[in-house]
Amino acid sequence: MNLLISERKETPEAESDELGIPYPTADPNVYDFEEIIRDSALEERLSFLEIEELRKLLGRHQKVFSNEPGKTHLVEHDIELISNNPIRSKPYLTSQSQTEILKAEIKRMLDLKIIEIGQSDYTSPMILVETVGREPRPCIDYRRLNSSIRNQYFPLPSIEERVERVSAAKFITVIDLAKGYWQIPLSKRAQRYATFVTNFGTYVPLRMPFGLVNAPYFFSKLMSQVLENCEGFAVPYLDDIAIYSNNWEDNLKHVNEVLKRIGDANLTIKPSKCKFAQNRTKYLGHVVGSGVRTPAEAKIKAVLDFPTPTSKTQIRAFLGLAGYYAHYVKIFSVIEQPL
Repeated sequence: MNLLISERKETPEAESDELGIPYPTADPNVYDFEEIIRDSALEERLSFLEIEELRKLLGRHQKVFSNEPGKTHLVEHDIELISNNPIRSKPYLTSQSQTEILKAEIKRMLDLKIIEIGQSDYTSPMILVETVGREPRPCIDYRRLNSSIRNQYFPLPSIEERVERVSAAKFITVIDLAKGYWQIPLSKRAQRYATFVTNFGTYVPLRMPFGLVNAPYFFSKLMSQVLENCEGFAVPYLDDIAIYSNNWEDNLKHVNEVLKRIGDANLTIKPSKCKFAQNRTKYLGHVVGSGVRTPAEAKIKAVLDFPTPTSKTQIRAFLGLAGYYAHYVKIFSVIEQPL
């Protein structure tokens, strides 16, 4: 059976089954649900009946599964400045190969209607971040703009508290929103301030871009609103959501409730980033489940392979990396003190 993935087009109100879950009515793309079963290794732990129950549930929520970002109607990201002096930055010089990468990203964003061609009295430069061992990553340098933005405050959730809570569960589902920031529209004022420039054009963002100082706090506030009163079985951390349960029946009810809320908010999740009904899974740099939590192997390797620090900056970077796993070292504070 295939899981249906919607194009996010408006469709007439669908009929519902006895649980109130709407039957899919859109003319959807087809996503191979067997890939989710295979990636989640469900056949190793679940019965045929349980897999069919989960398959049916996911199919009824087909509109939330998409490789393209949705657009929530719940909120709009605004920017308030502490100074009215326009900030205009010139585009950075880029090589021909770098320019081609930036052009490809601009085309993708235009096609998705994340940005539009335009002009503004505020401009920030688009840059290409290149890191050894990773693909070059286009981003916008909002440092000058951020220094003039009035900070908003919404407490980011505690990673430690979330990892501890999820690790005790017998069934864990982890989902990732598709380009989460891009699912939040910008106000007209924010579009003006967040406009960015390249050496081949000027573009106005229509959705919340990465790099704005208040973006993480604003996104956390949105997810807290979407999952209000779900604290007992679902915890978000930015665009990652963990759903945790101690029995199969609760697992189905909890996953259904979260997917319904995501759909009601007109948000989408990326199918390839989903793991359903896991007894142990990776979550926020840890492996958790069934009462066990350990550091993820890749993170352990990153600590072990960290080059010997030769400056204060490198020492701080190492302590930040190692300190993330202080839970596993009883006297970590004593060990780090000399550094």
